[in-house]
Amino acid sequence: MVFSLNNSPSSLSTFESRWLAEAIRLRELTAGALDKGEAAHAAHGVDGDVEQRILFRAQRLGVREGLAQAVADWRPRSRLLLLGLSLLALLSGFGVALTVLGDGSRPVNIVWALGGLLGVHLLSLLLWLLGLWLGGREAGGLLGHAWLWLSTRLSSSQVQVAAALASLLGRAGLMRWWLGAVTHGLWLLLLLGALAGLLLTLAARQYGFVWETTILPAEFFVRFIQGAGWLPAQFGFALPDATAVRAAGSGVQPEEAARHAWSSWLLGSVVVYGIMPRLLLWLLCLGWYGRGRRRLRLDLSLPGYAALAQRLAPASERIGITDAAPKALPHAHVEAAHRVGGHAAVLLGLELRADLAWPPALPPGVRDAGVVDGREQRHRTLTQLAAGVPARLLIACDPRLSPDRGSLEFIAELSRHAGDCRVWLLQPAAGGDAARRAHWHESLRDIGLGEDGVIEDADAALMWLGGDHAG
Repeated sequence: MVFSLNNSPSSLSTFESRWLAEAIRLRELTAGALDKGEAAHAAHGVDGDVEQRILFRAQRLGVREGLAQAVADWRPRSRLLLLGLSLLALLSGFGVALTVLGDGSRPVNIVWALGGLLGVHLLSLLLWLLGLWLGGREAGGLLGHAWLWLSTRLSSSQVQVAAALASLLGRAGLMRWWLGAVTHGLWLLLLLGALAGLLLTLAARQYGFVWETTILPAEFFVRFIQGAGWLPAQFGFALPDATAVRAAGSGVQPEEAARHAWSSWLLGSVVVYGIMPRLLLWLLCLGWYGRGRRRLRLDLSLPGYAALAQRLAPASERIGITDAAPKALPHAHVEAAHRVGGHAAVLLGLELRADLAWPPALPPGVRDAGVVDGREQRHRTLTQLAAGVPARLLIACDPRLSPDRGSLEFIAELSRHAGDCRVWLLQPAAGGDAARRAHWHESLRDIGLGEDGVIEDADAALMWLGGDHAG
């Protein structure tokens, strides 16, 4: 693995750009929109699909908000931390081998030595498999989660980008493979350190091997040693015979051939039951993570992305409704005009693009309710209208964008908070598409807003809005 220290925001990879976009999305869900349309307007000039435009917008906002730098900083810091943990794992494994073998002054209890070398590893492996089965996408292993936790304790920005990373990978089902690769990689290094410690110590000192028991018969250990050693024997490691196993239980000092057999049995157990499973699982996790990461894309149906996708979609993608609605929308129907107690008139913009000059010069007494462009703004607008129901409500829509079901349902909901509600289809300077404008008329008819409820001329729209408020 290459530990690059290049932490410039401009050097973000494609994956890190999606990670940054997710961090921007999460921040905007909690703190509101981070711009007034400038970044979205700039994104319209980007060649590519909707996702590319969202990534461009996120890059601009991320640099300004410091999140792009946080993503770039996380990369080298987390890798340096992983390098430190890797060195610690190697040294720990080496130390475990020295501990279980001792200084050679006493025979080595072969069962305790095997348990000391592989016991925690096998328990950890069992817990990882159990977590993978029960924990779903959040599983990943204790060491992987510990590394992720340590790498995010540096600053509040690091915590935010780590949450975005977990969100991005978690929804794609990659979190378990990513952290699993870290967990198995660290265990692999620890076991390799233990193997190196065993080889060095066994080469430098002479050890005798025994087993001890009070209640178990000797045949139990014969079957255990030969059963556990069968698989390593298939890879060329030696297997003590029954005579050598019984002799080890009686405390008889083994001959040189027996010592070699016991040493080979112990080394083979570490390799076959420790190193090989971790190596295979490490490669498996890396493979699944790499495969999934190459296929990773932003989920444009998520809150925050959905509205952006509608605003930033190229014209060729905005003709018609991408997610076709059923012919009838029983929950979206405009309320008929009715008399209300108030006399106010309100102009409201719905998801208007940034290149429109807004708001226009309004007649006296008309209130500008701004541009509604997100879930929180929609909720706030409905709350304000419910507190003071206007006699007339004019909803301005950009006909260059397609009417989706969410917009149509919101228009229908707005009509219930006004005495009379009409839709103004703007005439942008850049022009529009006749087919898309016709689609607007058709969709508005479907929710009960006829031709008399749709205005296209700006003077006529403002004249209706500023007319006799008592009417």
